[in-house]
Amino acid sequence: MPFRRFALTALACTLLAGCTLNLARIQDPPRAAAVPTAFPWESMVYVARTDAGVLVLDLGWYGSAGALRKALGKVGAAPADVTDVFLTHSHRDHIAAWRQVPRARFHMLDSEAPLFTGVERHRDIASRVGQAVLGNPAPWPGEVDVRPFAHDTVFVLGRDTLRAFVIPGHTAGSTAYLFRRVLFVGDALFHSALLGWGPAKRIFTASGKLNRAGLASLRLRVHPFPVAWVCTAHAKCAAADSAFFDREFR
Repeated sequence: MPFRRFALTALACTLLAGCTLNLARIQDPPRAAAVPTAFPWESMVYVARTDAGVLVLDLGWYGSAGALRKALGKVGAAPADVTDVFLTHSHRDHIAAWRQVPRARFHMLDSEAPLFTGVERHRDIASRVGQAVLGNPAPWPGEVDVRPFAHDTVFVLGRDTLRAFVIPGHTAGSTAYLFRRVLFVGDALFHSALLGWGPAKRIFTASGKLNRAGLASLRLRVHPFPVAWVCTAHAKCAAADSAFFDREFR
């Protein structure tokens, strides 16, 4: 029955913190589009057309190749048009479509680069199990053009500005990006419709202590800039209000 399927889907979304939230609020075709992958985890792919080229922020998980093409189509682009990829972190559920854009520049914190290229292994339990069962999803060193940065960095993309804020802890090089009034926090923050904001889930996190410290300083660093929405890498978006800026992440 349709209602039964709906109820089961809703229950799964609640238990797994799946399904998107307010994703429509950051859609802006033909300038930008966001598409989820791998239901019910909803690993997000965000694309935008700028004066300097086409950027992609995170690369999704299962089904990411099709999702990436779909998102790019909404901005009148194809995978070959992508000039820059920005990664919030390199867990396997956010890098799957890297093979679709091998000629792009891949931007990430310098401490994340060896994790992305498989030189080092992620420290969290879930990643170690995934590595043992599913193998290494990352490119080989030198297979893509990695452009590491070492600290909070501003990227000027024609008339647009993308600001990178370093928040290590979930992974060694977790990074948040502020672009067009949307703060993309990766998995350094967890959000659900029932519980609101919280720090990264510990089972997926290298250092909970560093994660919480990074989140506390992130709010101070972001505060001078206009932020309308905060989005996790799993397509959960919420208004950037006092519920976010006044939250104590313990």
